[in-house]
Amino acid sequence: MFQKKSIPSGSTHIDTLIGSHASFTGDLNFEGSVRIDGQFEGNIKSSKEGTLIISETALVKGEIDVPNLLLHGTVRGNVRASKSIQIGAKGRLDGDLEYTMLTLSQGASVNGRCNRIETRESAKQPVKPAPQADESEKPTQQTA
Repeated sequence: MFQKKSIPSGSTHIDTLIGSHASFTGDLNFEGSVRIDGQFEGNIKSSKEGTLIISETALVKGEIDVPNLLLHGTVRGNVRASKSIQIGAKGRLDGDLEYTMLTLSQGASVNGRCNRIETRESAKQPVKPAPQADESEKPTQQTA
């Protein structure tokens, strides 16, 4: 009678869905997983292990600050993905991006600056200073 739809492998459980025929204006704070198929205008923020999925039909205008982002649609605004961002073949970001781990599919588009967020492990490693030339190795100035 009823068939159970399986979630495709590699995807995540969806806690909240903004459908393809929906339009939302305002700010969104969430935990868990949110999928946007429609239009969203406003800022989106998540803490802990939050995952935002923006489908191919979606348009998001605003700032995004989430741990994990799967981008298959369009975002017009700056994005901070503190853990990971995956941009699919039809994904488009018009804004700056801060990320820890970035995956781009062929055809993905990022129109802005990309900055990697330094992790604690890489920040703890000392930076080796550039070698200094000895006074005896410095070139001498000659006058004619």
